[in-house]
Amino acid sequence: MLHFIRERAQGWVAWFIVGLISIPFALWGVNSYLTGPSDVVVATVNGESIKQAEYQQALQQYRDRMRTMLKEKFDPTLFDSLDIKQNVLNSLIDKKLLLSVGQDLGQNISNAVLNNIIQTTPAFQKEGEFDKERYTMMLARVGLNPERYEAELRVDSLTQELTGNVQKTTLAGHYALDNLLRLEKQSREIAYGVIPALSLLDKVSIESEQVEQYYQKYASNYLAPERLVVDYIELSVDELSQGIETNDADLKQFYVDNQDQFVGPEQRKASHILIEEGSTALSDIERIQERLEGGEDFAALAIEVSQDVGSAKEGGDLGFFQKGVMDIAFEEAVFAIEREGERSDIVKTEFGYHLILLTGIKEPEGKSFSDAKSDIEALYRRQKAEALFYEKAELLADLSYENPDDLEIAAEELNLEIKTSTEFQRERNTVGIAKEQKVVTAAFSEDVLEHNLNSAVIELSKSRLVVLHKNKHTLASQLAFESVAPAITEQLRFESATKQAKQKGDAILDQMKSGAVAESLFEENNWHSAQSYDRANTELSSQVLQKAFSVAKPNSAPEYAGFTATNGNYIVLKVSAVTDGDLETINAEEREGLQSHLNRSYSESELQSFINSLKESAEIEISAQYL
Repeated sequence: MLHFIRERAQGWVAWFIVGLISIPFALWGVNSYLTGPSDVVVATVNGESIKQAEYQQALQQYRDRMRTMLKEKFDPTLFDSLDIKQNVLNSLIDKKLLLSVGQDLGQNISNAVLNNIIQTTPAFQKEGEFDKERYTMMLARVGLNPERYEAELRVDSLTQELTGNVQKTTLAGHYALDNLLRLEKQSREIAYGVIPALSLLDKVSIESEQVEQYYQKYASNYLAPERLVVDYIELSVDELSQGIETNDADLKQFYVDNQDQFVGPEQRKASHILIEEGSTALSDIERIQERLEGGEDFAALAIEVSQDVGSAKEGGDLGFFQKGVMDIAFEEAVFAIEREGERSDIVKTEFGYHLILLTGIKEPEGKSFSDAKSDIEALYRRQKAEALFYEKAELLADLSYENPDDLEIAAEELNLEIKTSTEFQRERNTVGIAKEQKVVTAAFSEDVLEHNLNSAVIELSKSRLVVLHKNKHTLASQLAFESVAPAITEQLRFESATKQAKQKGDAILDQMKSGAVAESLFEENNWHSAQSYDRANTELSSQVLQKAFSVAKPNSAPEYAGFTATNGNYIVLKVSAVTDGDLETINAEEREGLQSHLNRSYSESELQSFINSLKESAEIEISAQYL
């Protein structure tokens, strides 16, 4: 059945959707819990809910990934598109379906496999070896603890194992590979002639009436675009912070009040033994506790019985961590232990039952006032500016709304400068305030453009607001005939010459098909005798090459074709012979590369066909209003 579906799968669609699926596999499983619980359901898949928090996190992950890839070309407005939102949701739905199938098939990721994934992840290694402290630190940076990460990694690994198994069901056979190689390495005997359009320009005469008629017919193509200049006031935390005055007394008091900002938190090092939730879990952990009380070594027992694959081989060692990293119950137990070497009682978390041994304490460390003064001043200014920003933001909204005819009152009350933009159009702009699409949208809105009112407050970021007012509006206007007539004349001359070249070329083409000798039909140097070219040839025009390889394979007689090139020239082609690629000349590396490419293409089509078949039999409900 999968073969039948695959034959109908569209290659580019498979690539596209598989690409989207890879995003949640790589990222969402790790962070999906960060958004917290939500009762809003975006979709249900066979009765299983996809919550809005999970969807929003997935969308943010995709947005962040694209920002990293596109850098300065990144356009955040693209992610307001319903198509993008739907694609992200589709990826979540696909993941739910695949996970459900994997569970039904009884797939399982063993602790040994999971441990190997973690141990061999480069981000968790130091000098080529797995480093426990680095592992904990890297997870803490994104707000994760090892237990949560390992649980989510297990889910993602199960899903990836299923997709991998589906993709392995198809391989490109030797016949398909050989056939493709013969085509890929094929060469053709190509001769061609050129009728240059430019050589016919001198014979073209355009009357002024033709130019004027063309201008009248296509007048809308000859418009000076609508343009706009706006005045605006800008409220930002960065600018406010520059105006905050400081003195040593205030900064010293701020240092005392916010010492935790300049002094690192206490860190603790612990080892644990985990028994995952199950019918015998509590009795199992109690027996382990008795063995510890009987004098057995904690690290040896952790290696023997702990079910935390990330730490068991290390004797349960979790490295140093601070508050806010681990599960709350686990963390409270660790920081409640008074001295190194002491052990907790049994601790219950969502991951199971733990016994914890405190193995180290790092006291808080920090900078003195003099060492941290520049940081203290920057943070002081920032905090004061943020408080002032939120106070002024409300006032900005009120003043600009209550005094809608200009910006002067709001600017004066808030001590803000009225700035003036450069001239910009409705289309995307790259200079000044108008490079923000939100600004352009607001500037050309009915209130600002037609009613001459202040815009609503535009939030360019969490710490930057602007309000606009129209300064100067220039309507789109018809360009004078005299200013565009020369360009229209040249355009019409070129179009006429191109037509004449085609007419001349078509006549020559008919003569060649009737047996006329090509050399006698073309002007000197415009006929190029037959040579053998392959698809990768760079000496021949790509347009000529593409057309020559698109004509039918000649049998007893040559194949002829003609086309107009982008430069207006007309090209007459003669393909007299075709030689398939010689498989003996293809080296093993090239063959293996193409084999891998075909396998990927087939397997991705197979995967998409499999997902489509799951969707056909699934009950999927989408609440589009929450996208």
